[in-house]
Amino acid sequence: MDANHPPHPVKAITSGPSKETTPRFLWLNGPPGSGKSVASGHVIRYLESVNLDCAHFFFKSNEKPSLTQFLLSMALQMAESNFQIRHTFLAMMEEGETIDSHSDHVMVWNNIFLGRIFKMTQSQPQYWVIDALDECPSRLLATLMSMFSRIEPTVPLRIFITSRPSGHVERLLNQERIMRAELHTGQAESLKDIDAFVRSRLSPNIIQDFKEEEGDLVAEIIEKSNGIFLWASLIMTRLDEAHSIEAMRKTLDQVPSEMSGMYSGILESIMDSPNAELAHCVLKWVVCARQPLTTDELREVVRLDINQTLRTSDRFAQICGNLITVDNDLVQVMHQTVKEFLTGEQSDYYIPRSWSHARIAELCLQHLNGRNFSPPRTRRAPAVPSKTDNNAVFDDYASTNFSYHLAHCSPSESTLELLPLLGTFFSSNVLTWIERVAKTGRLSPLTRTIQNLKVYLDRQVATSSPLDSDYQLASRFVDDLVRLSAIHGPNLVNTPSSIYSLVPLLCPKSSIIHWKFAREQFRQKVLCTFNNDWDERLSSFSFPSRALSIACADQFFAVGLGDGSIRVYRQSTFELVNSLQHGEPVRRLASGNITGVLVSAGLRTVRVWGGGGAKHALLWSATVPEQPLSLLFSLDDSKVYVPLRNGEVYAYRVKNGVRLDELAILGEDLSSSSDSDSDGGGHMQKRTMPMLIRISPMLGIAAIAHRSSHLQLSYYESGERVEAFEKEGYEDGWIPPQVLDVAFNENPEQNLMAVAYQDGDLVTLDPWTLQQKQTYHLNAHTLAASPDGHTLAAGDSECVISLFAFDGLRLLCRIESLEERIMGIVFAGNSRRLFDLRGNTCNVWEPAVLIKKNLTDDSSSEEADDYLMPASSLVCTRTFEGSKAITAMTRAGESNYVFCGREEGSITVHDVSSGRMCAEFQYHARMVDIRHLEWNAQGKVLFSVDASRRCIATRLTLPTSTAATTAVQKQQQQLQLQQFEPILDFRATDTVLQALISPDASTFLVSTQSGEELHSPSSGCIAQSTHSQNKARWLSHPTDPTRLLLFDNESEVLHVFNWKDLSRETPARGITIDLPPELASTPVTLSDEWHSRPGLGTLLQTIAMPHSSRTGFLTLDLSAIDDPATATSVQVACTARQLVSHVKSVLGIHRSSLFFLSGRGWVCSISLKSLNPNSAGSSSKAGYYIRHFFIPSVWQTGGEPIARVVCKTSVAMVYRDEVVVLQGFLEFEHKAVFEEEESKMRALVPVIKTS
Repeated sequence: MDANHPPHPVKAITSGPSKETTPRFLWLNGPPGSGKSVASGHVIRYLESVNLDCAHFFFKSNEKPSLTQFLLSMALQMAESNFQIRHTFLAMMEEGETIDSHSDHVMVWNNIFLGRIFKMTQSQPQYWVIDALDECPSRLLATLMSMFSRIEPTVPLRIFITSRPSGHVERLLNQERIMRAELHTGQAESLKDIDAFVRSRLSPNIIQDFKEEEGDLVAEIIEKSNGIFLWASLIMTRLDEAHSIEAMRKTLDQVPSEMSGMYSGILESIMDSPNAELAHCVLKWVVCARQPLTTDELREVVRLDINQTLRTSDRFAQICGNLITVDNDLVQVMHQTVKEFLTGEQSDYYIPRSWSHARIAELCLQHLNGRNFSPPRTRRAPAVPSKTDNNAVFDDYASTNFSYHLAHCSPSESTLELLPLLGTFFSSNVLTWIERVAKTGRLSPLTRTIQNLKVYLDRQVATSSPLDSDYQLASRFVDDLVRLSAIHGPNLVNTPSSIYSLVPLLCPKSSIIHWKFAREQFRQKVLCTFNNDWDERLSSFSFPSRALSIACADQFFAVGLGDGSIRVYRQSTFELVNSLQHGEPVRRLASGNITGVLVSAGLRTVRVWGGGGAKHALLWSATVPEQPLSLLFSLDDSKVYVPLRNGEVYAYRVKNGVRLDELAILGEDLSSSSDSDSDGGGHMQKRTMPMLIRISPMLGIAAIAHRSSHLQLSYYESGERVEAFEKEGYEDGWIPPQVLDVAFNENPEQNLMAVAYQDGDLVTLDPWTLQQKQTYHLNAHTLAASPDGHTLAAGDSECVISLFAFDGLRLLCRIESLEERIMGIVFAGNSRRLFDLRGNTCNVWEPAVLIKKNLTDDSSSEEADDYLMPASSLVCTRTFEGSKAITAMTRAGESNYVFCGREEGSITVHDVSSGRMCAEFQYHARMVDIRHLEWNAQGKVLFSVDASRRCIATRLTLPTSTAATTAVQKQQQQLQLQQFEPILDFRATDTVLQALISPDASTFLVSTQSGEELHSPSSGCIAQSTHSQNKARWLSHPTDPTRLLLFDNESEVLHVFNWKDLSRETPARGITIDLPPELASTPVTLSDEWHSRPGLGTLLQTIAMPHSSRTGFLTLDLSAIDDPATATSVQVACTARQLVSHVKSVLGIHRSSLFFLSGRGWVCSISLKSLNPNSAGSSSKAGYYIRHFFIPSVWQTGGEPIARVVCKTSVAMVYRDEVVVLQGFLEFEHKAVFEEEESKMRALVPVIKTS
């Protein structure tokens, strides 16, 4: 075909300017093999030849790409050809926004296209070419068509699509009212193109020679093709192999006009050849493979399958009669009709799918159980296949797709060997497989494997007993993998080799991963009580006032409180990143769909906060006349809607708070009758104000509930009238039960919404037809729908959250935490995590039943039936007593004990060698939380301070031996701990910020907001002053027991005082702290805490280096201060290093190392010698630091973690109301080399330190 004379599709898609009268879409449809893909390629080449911006995508049935992949591909191509779009993407990257193939397709569409690309002014039209649209899964196709229909007419975008003339594509085009022009291929429409194609392949001499002997060769080929371009392509390939007129005639005569006959002829020739077995094997793999195989992979699987080794990889097409093609080293069938024919029973080369999948699954599992996936012999290195092992080319396919083939094979006698192979895999090489998956940087293969294995195991019950050991092992591993992905996924991606040691140790003791790979293999232990089983509740937050509202964005979630504050937390680590002040009880919260914007509302005030997460700042506020009933954003976050108690819906522009026209959701009949009475016999018809308003911008529907009235649905976007949904049994004028809550299913494929009634019924209905679908009696009062539309959560009067499959209202599981009434539920953006509000608490749940991504948006082709599993039994989480939460912890000197202060005023003693609690004291009043704890080993004195400012010093004797294993020994230990002597009890004059004990335990210092007080048991209050105002901080001199240090970091001044009477030893101006040159020239604020230990004359702290990603380690040498009375300044040294991630908090100094917690949750240490500039050779040899282990993010609840190094090998940390002892974990060591850029970091491998 000549590019200078484009065919009709090219003319149609490029003709004329983009006007409202010109359809945006051009639809080319025709039967299989009729040249639609060829036409698409020609359109693309033509557009590119005339310098028009063109993005294209080919849907392939064997790949099943997700909508996210399609959208990102189109966006990337548009950015490559358009400078404006490319500049927009760079701005997104600079702002820290990340979107990848795991992102939700709705978010990608709203954020990239609706929010950015389609809002830009384009200098020329943009063109999209989408081939084989009917190969897109039907559920995703409906969503895609819905997206297309919402493109504004002013957007200069022209779209060329091809498909078979299927009713599904046409129905969706009509349903979404998409205007288009249509062209058809096949028969007469394609004959001209086939004629041009045939003439381009045949030389004029051959045509003339054939015509002289047999007639018109071109006309005969066109006639028998019946307009099917694929047929013509295949026949031309066979004619190329005919070297005589007679052979050409024979070829044409033997090939019937039906495609199946054509394929049968090709297969007959294959079966008659010596390569019949080889061809059958190749076709089996090409047809059944989840993704196209490379030529090297195909050569290897053929060797593994039938023990035949191909010499070269360029003969595949010839061996298989050109039914397959090799393009860019990928082997595929030349058209979908080939696959359909080969798997149909009419084919003599019939390839049974189930049997073929079983055989492929068997080979994959055998490969996974082989030496290529054997775990490493030591913990020093990850498992790496031998470079000389030829079958390593099959590693990626086997590890990624073995579960796909398991899910697609039907249970039978011939598949009985698969389950033992799977059991062997889970018993031996599964950790290496997890490491390989994590190394890809994506967890989607792990999630997809979980889904496929669930399908396989559900089917396997037909031939295997559920009590079978291999079945039990596989089932338990699948359950563990769900939690493993959720809890340890980020750390696995960052450090894949941690799967061999850290992850099994940190998994619950009852988990199969811990049982098989950590129970006896390591001397390291996690000592606590909560980590025996997986907990459905990941975290829980307690607040000083009632939690009234919650909103969730992709990376953050926010909780609105009754005291008027809004707490913003990071989803990954549950860190508090911001605290906002609304000014009145925050009854409503909502987050943006594609941006980090947040809107809050009280009784009369609405505030919008921009920036996102830690950068949230007030944009504007507005006063409303009535109480807001809910809050929501438009799809592109440009508007915020505020439904009010009087039925009005205020609308504001998010950017500047300008009030827009109200959103009209009430019909004239409702609005006019809402304030009027009827005339009939004095009977009152006045409607009350709405009790509830819920709006779905995605569907363009609003639900309005009045008291004792049917639910009203307003189709405000289409301008249709308001309709009433009459619950079954209340159709004939009966007063219906009160509507308590409504949840829309935002997935346009579902056509569902849910309503909770006061009579206890939970009802689902079609919002378009008002047909009632399902009913479940639950007494639910709070509803929430997951963003993907698959799950409905209902909170009932028994404080239970019930999770349903929205479609069908099938109960999946019930979650009970034995706490207060559920006030609100919201799902995270990934639909697998949910949050609830109960009283003063916010709980974070991640039930195993909520898989990461339903199969409707996955690249695999299996059905999502495994999601509709039978409802699990009631799930009860470990009850967390908020009053028992640990608020302070201190180590008892060099002993094996730690003291913990709790929120309800008690102090507990814990043995870190066994992890058990030894004793509990109630020195302070009950329900007054302990704020500070200090221990003096020399005087055996514990100093505790509570929230009421009460300060108590107690002398007690710790047991000399901690080897209490028998009941008698434990009783003796408790009796010894109960022997204590109160020596001091006073109440400070103001809120206590710090508490210290002098080295000889003779005096006690408390620093308050207004100053400091020094007390002694014998003399009471010795001194009272105001030296420590302005955030100054005290520190006991580490080498001089008679002195106290006071750091005023705001003024960068150090003061020295005497412990005995708090007398000053330095001049009033203090000693100036001189910063190093790299910090002196830039405004920088030092930390309020320096770190040291007794006997060490150097103080340390860490700081983020200005204008750099490096971390600065500051050291202050106290030996430089000879005489405090005459010293005027002291120099601080700085050692800057590039760490893998920033320092989150310093755990302290133990022996000769500084221990700290990194931003990614790793406990790390660095030698003090490498930080001392005066140490010989330190600056040149300090090339690394040590990474020991990571703390799971779900254990890092709340603010700064409370953790201490309790001995040379162990760390104790606080988790809720427990002390967790990570015994021996400091023995894991890896030398992490300092890098100038984090991206250059090599793979980190934790190993066991050996002597």
